[in-house]
Amino acid sequence: MGWINDDLTLLLLEKALDVCALRHKVIANNIANVDTPGFKASRVIFEEKLKRALKESLLPSELQKIRPELVRDEESSLREDLNNVDIEKEMVRLSENTLRYNIYAQLLTVKLGILRAAIQGK
Repeated sequence: MGWINDDLTLLLLEKALDVCALRHKVIANNIANVDTPGFKASRVIFEEKLKRALKESLLPSELQKIRPELVRDEESSLREDLNNVDIEKEMVRLSENTLRYNIYAQLLTVKLGILRAAIQGK
């Protein structure tokens, strides 16, 4: 089924779900290390890269090349022990990420339902 591999919507949703899963792991790691002296929080950068690519008329083959980037904030420190994890911000990020994941999963379900109906001729 080569045409499914070229469906930009399916590819975007797959990539978005993968990024949300990675982001969830990174946020969970930040939260787990909130009391670790010297720990520096990390972030997942993806949406900015995707926006730039979409402005350039993204093709499915080009979407495959876009990878999330893990960035560690080495500059800031919130406490004397040099840890920079802000637990409140991390909890907000975790909630936002969970909502995004759920939305993307619902959109994927709708898209697959449309494809199923088209295949069945309904």
